[in-house]
Amino acid sequence: MDTLLTTKELAGLLRLNEKKVYQLVREGNIPHVRIAGKWLFPEKHVMRWIDENVQRERDIFIVGSNDVLMEKLVLHYSQEHYPGSVAFYSSMGSSRGVHALSLKKGQVCCTHLLDMETGEYNLPFLDRVLSGQRYVVVNLWRRKQGLIVRKGNPMGLRGLEEVIEKKARFINRNEGSGTRVLLEYLLKERDLNEKDINGFDNEVDSHIDVALKVFFGEADAGVGIEYVAYPLGLDFIPLKEEMFDLVIPSELWSTSVIQGFMEYVDPARIQNLSRNLPGYNLKDTGKIRFEN
Repeated sequence: MDTLLTTKELAGLLRLNEKKVYQLVREGNIPHVRIAGKWLFPEKHVMRWIDENVQRERDIFIVGSNDVLMEKLVLHYSQEHYPGSVAFYSSMGSSRGVHALSLKKGQVCCTHLLDMETGEYNLPFLDRVLSGQRYVVVNLWRRKQGLIVRKGNPMGLRGLEEVIEKKARFINRNEGSGTRVLLEYLLKERDLNEKDINGFDNEVDSHIDVALKVFFGEADAGVGIEYVAYPLGLDFIPLKEEMFDLVIPSELWSTSVIQGFMEYVDPARIQNLSRNLPGYNLKDTGKIRFEN
């Protein structure tokens, strides 16, 4: 049977005070079990937890928005740095990504959230959610967002007004995604009502899923990035160019693993990855937009 450590014994092993051990328990960060009202710690699991955390210091955990070019960049980084370092990318949406970053569930976050009041990308939202925290915002690239429609645009859609007027079957992005926020912003800007969109509640979790719904005839239109329309031979109607940024906590900014990854956020390097990816603009790639 695995040896069970007391709080005092674990504190000695980790060279922490017992108060900090209880904090680790509350945050759910360390293997533990409660028996007869007493916290105990399986030694074998604790040692594995320590080893895993040592390994994680070399890897990068990226959360946030879904993006094709980001996937290519992460893969390129991992292939060149394996086994010393690997980048993991969880595209859970911009809003959830920023919240995950605030809870230290990720090390960096990619986001494209348009503020309803100011029309500015990312910075107002970050100021609200990461209030009191220090972080750096670096531009990755700009992307064209627009309506994805069937080849030849048989319904003659030119914008969101025609989507409503012609009762086009719409496929939406998941709530909290930057694309969903953009759609809601554009509807408000044009004084349009989401309830008038046929299919506003039909959601998918990525840009390629929007394109596939249109490609297979399950929807007439949806909002997504320009690139995903091309592999499937679909048409694209531009609506807005957006800022796609990377957010890094200040305490991680100067670490060797993050700086190693930032070397890949270089226009010349990314140009090679994006040659066959229309809809991307690299003019601000690598520039620091904000540092508090």
